[in-house]
Amino acid sequence: MVEFDLSGIIGWSINIDSATLEVYEQTVGDIGLGYGIYRITSSWDEATVIWNTRPTWGVSAYDYITSDASPGWWTFDVTALVQEWVNETYTNYGLCVTAAGGSCSPSLVNSSEYSDQDLIPTLTIEYTLTDVEGVSWGEIKADSL
Repeated sequence: MVEFDLSGIIGWSINIDSATLEVYEQTVGDIGLGYGIYRITSSWDEATVIWNTRPTWGVSAYDYITSDASPGWWTFDVTALVQEWVNETYTNYGLCVTAAGGSCSPSLVNSSEYSDQDLIPTLTIEYTLTDVEGVSWGEIKADSL
């Protein structure tokens, strides 16, 4: 599970062109095992959460990867989810990377506290400002004084 502070862009009039989550697989699981990225749907505390007290997450993954049984980067497309957060469709409680279907996964990815800061989870967002001129706001007429 990982959460990124996006409070600086929540509610902005922007279009998320792309958003990717990258996590580093440090401990290798089985080859060919599928992993999904899920939206966490309830609050949680990083300092106290364990498997038995984990928060809830959605039933549908935003993206999947298949493990090749070697350490390395996993990249997930989370463009739609980040747009939903920015639009305030959902509250940002973070993301969960887990075996497809939400079961406990044998592979382990590095956390944000991992000693090598080059191998911690990263969220990269590319966006454009919404074209206000292109949006129809209706017609306003005013009389001059």
